Amino acid sequence: MNYSTVFLEYRQEVMADDEEPSRYIQTLEGHVVLDFENHRERVGRFRVFVIDVESAVNDEESVFDIFDSYSETMGYWSLYQDGLEFRPKVVKVLPGGERWRPNMLILDRMEVVPKYRGKGIGLCALNCLQRRYSIGCGIIAMKPFPLQFEGGLPEENAAKEDFIAMGLGAFDRDFKRATAKLRRYYGRLGFVRVPGTEYMVADPFVRMPFIRWDAG
Repeated sequence: MNYSTVFLEYRQEVMADDEEPSRYIQTLEGHVVLDFENHRERVGRFRVFVIDVESAVNDEESVFDIFDSYSETMGYWSLYQDGLEFRPKVVKVLPGGERWRPNMLILDRMEVVPKYRGKGIGLCALNCLQRRYSIGCGIIAMKPFPLQFEGGLPEENAAKEDFIAMGLGAFDRDFKRATAKLRRYYGRLGFVRVPGTEYMVADPFVRMPFIRWDAG
């Protein structure tokens, strides 16, 4: 089975006269695609948010209200302090040091179907997203969360269609151990944990790793 590379497939639709705080959040949702010799196959899904804090400040909008637009983004507000500087514990783990560039790229979600796991496809896709969409951002952030615990314990989810289709029953059922494994995995992209939080951050001010996937 010959395939060449990983593609990210998505489309955007923007309301031109949007007045809601969420207009400062660029949301990208789409599919991870493998290109075969004679067809393409969707092998995963992703979602990222780019939060334009600087424009909100210039427009005298409430930055809190922007992060409060979605449940997925609200928690990241805790990484800031007064003046919209990143908290000291955040800056401490950023190799590039202090900066006032408050825009944030959030890598919110990455799923790869069971058939294509273990080849680095998810890392390759995330690496592309962090390189392409961290321009103008002072930080890249994520909250590693084992998908087998989404919406309840694995035992409670076992009969759900999506849980079965994504093969989540094969994953570790110990939450702490599964989360630690994810943190090590995302560490390959330059992410480090912010002490005392559930979040990991990577620094767009330093050279990023370049991740290729293993075509086998």
